[in-house]
Amino acid sequence: MAVSGTRRNSSSASDYKEDHADAGELGGTHGVTKAQQIKLVLACALQAFWVVGINQSFGIFQAHYGSEKAFHDGIIRHEDQMQRAAIATIQSLGNGGIVAVFAMFFFPRLPLIRKHIRTLCYGGAVFTTLGFALAATCTNVWFLLLTQGLLVGIGNGVFFHVLSTILPEYFSKNAGLAQGACLACGGLGGLALSLSLPEVLEAVGSRWTLGILSVLSAFFLGISSSLAQPPRKCQDRRTKPAGWGAFKNPTFTLLLIVNLVNPLTVAIPTTFGPEFSKALGYNVRMASVILALVSVMGIPSRLLTGYAADRLGHNNVLFVATLTYALSTLVMWLPAAHANSKALWVAYNVVYGCVFGVFNTVMNSVQQGHFGDELYYSYNGALASIRGVGYLVGVPIAGALVARIEDANLHGTDFTKAIVYTGTLLMASVFCLAGVRWLDNRKNGWKWVT
Repeated sequence: MAVSGTRRNSSSASDYKEDHADAGELGGTHGVTKAQQIKLVLACALQAFWVVGINQSFGIFQAHYGSEKAFHDGIIRHEDQMQRAAIATIQSLGNGGIVAVFAMFFFPRLPLIRKHIRTLCYGGAVFTTLGFALAATCTNVWFLLLTQGLLVGIGNGVFFHVLSTILPEYFSKNAGLAQGACLACGGLGGLALSLSLPEVLEAVGSRWTLGILSVLSAFFLGISSSLAQPPRKCQDRRTKPAGWGAFKNPTFTLLLIVNLVNPLTVAIPTTFGPEFSKALGYNVRMASVILALVSVMGIPSRLLTGYAADRLGHNNVLFVATLTYALSTLVMWLPAAHANSKALWVAYNVVYGCVFGVFNTVMNSVQQGHFGDELYYSYNGALASIRGVGYLVGVPIAGALVARIEDANLHGTDFTKAIVYTGTLLMASVFCLAGVRWLDNRKNGWKWVT
């Protein structure tokens, strides 16, 4: 077996069983045709548009489920509306983290079921479609947790955590750009849904809105499933979950912490952003515009960061983005809460929109670079599992830290604990990424691009 520190660039073309002729591939990867690359990019772009778009715009539902209109629609009980942690858990389940939790068991086996990847994706589409359809019949927050949360989360998780993991294998030179392009489509989805959901909820109500989301889920995810591509064939591929021995590799341990901390924090500004905007005095429509601003900034920034990562180094770009996210949270969002500053809050959303998608854009490439092709699925599965835990519990913890009062009585300072929680965890992630960079330099010598 290869040593866990084996780097991707040490793998030769002979490591692969070539199952396709080289046909002028886009990224310079042997055995991959342009048609395969295009299909996979389209599949990932469609799933990102819908899955990431839903996740980025959930703040609209977070605010809506606390409103009088949701109560009058009968979708939630009045006594449930101040349970922000429970409502936030809908997003934590719906973002797909529940699937990632079990990634350490099924990621290493993805190459073994490569012929059935499309079937797996079709199954995910059914779960998401059914989840939104059943959510339209809900009458309390607990049923919403099971439907818009758990069922939608299983479906979304299959797409986001399976297709996004396969994508880097099809691009050796431009993996960052490919992932950035796909996640830029997620920004488009977030923009479209952030602006349209308040209008649709106002026009047709909660139940019809969820029904429309069910139909659109079947459409977008059905097409994405038909375009999905399997993991590449590789002669030396570990198909067993990573064991405790992986912790002997300090790089693995530090990246495990990073994979926990970033998901703990990444969705907090978008989930609670609309409520925070209202606490500063913005109306519902303007709150949705500010949320859409995050997506607007994310569209070009994900393309640029993906392109930059391929040329400046995936590790470098991830470190700078995480540091920027951490500092902006502490020096912009926190003062905005205490000074009731709308200008600082808008500025923070601009910065946050530029950097918060970088983790998902480059993390798989970072891990493939450190662990090599042989250990990629095994180690990435273990790291994705801890990432799933972060996705599941991060937003509910933040929700519990926000004062339990009605939305109409919220003030910016009621979010202080959640903001400090976010910034502190991100600084811990920065130190871990610095440690990864130092270990890499000690082992392989100093390189500016890594």
